[in-house]
Amino acid sequence: MDEMNSTAKYVGDIPVAKPSGERLPLSASVRIPSLLSGASLRPVRNVVRKFKVRILMCGFRRQREIVQSIEDASASESMSIVVPVHDAPAVTRRCLASLEKYAPKAEIVLVDDGSSLVETKDIIRDFIGRNRWKLVQHEKPFGHSVACEAGASLATRPYLCLLNSDTVVTPSCWRLLKQVFEYDDNIAVAGPSTSHSSNPQALPVAVYLRTHWNDNQICDFAMRLLAKCPDLDVADLSWASGFAFFIRLNVWKQLGGFDRNLPDYGNELELCNRVAAMGYRTVWVRNAYIHHLGGQSYRESIGEDGIAARKLSTWIYVKEKELS
Repeated sequence: MDEMNSTAKYVGDIPVAKPSGERLPLSASVRIPSLLSGASLRPVRNVVRKFKVRILMCGFRRQREIVQSIEDASASESMSIVVPVHDAPAVTRRCLASLEKYAPKAEIVLVDDGSSLVETKDIIRDFIGRNRWKLVQHEKPFGHSVACEAGASLATRPYLCLLNSDTVVTPSCWRLLKQVFEYDDNIAVAGPSTSHSSNPQALPVAVYLRTHWNDNQICDFAMRLLAKCPDLDVADLSWASGFAFFIRLNVWKQLGGFDRNLPDYGNELELCNRVAAMGYRTVWVRNAYIHHLGGQSYRESIGEDGIAARKLSTWIYVKEKELS
């Protein structure tokens, strides 16, 4: 399966991926004919989609558990990982389980941003108790930006990862992100490839199978991605998606974190604008992978219309700030 076509140019010794060149398997490129778009034929379209999913899922074994290498586990020690949580217990449990398994040496800070469900609170308590992670509790929800700031205030490691609670981390992601920061002091922000993002970090196969893979299959995909390009595969971006936002801790402190006028959506875009204004680089590490289920907590609390409204107001605010 050709997850990505790694044609690249080079900056220094780092391969910088060309933005074009990612290809889908033939089965993923099949288009459902417009004749099948009517409501009466919706069952037929659903059968076609299921067939495509079954083809794409071939080879990703559900029971194959990936064992993390000592080098990858050790790389997590350089990371302070902040996870804001606001209910959505099913995806939160999945996220924290992946951290427990694949970030054994990281400094992990959970921020309970006003969760109201007993199940969510029980999940947080269980993981904190087993792993001695740090915890910040908010009696009411203040939003993603404030939650990240509260967690980051406890961070002590050189690299800060702001991680959404609807993600699944993979064995080698920390090593690749650590390497890119260590290679170039001018790289301030970095992000991995993923399955849900509004910028180029989302890979088509992962997007299509985003809700179908279990955690073993996610890690299998991540290892295949790395096997195709074992060395750093890096492309410059104007901004990195906020689902797994890696930034040097000293740069985060220097910039004062997220803009308080942006409680959630678009805060990473505005921050990356300030990063660029200081002459720093923002990059995408294409062969690192963290799975993103996407919008789980906010979809439950404010719905799709609420998410769309927040994104629009954020875009207007950021554009006005750029022009001021």
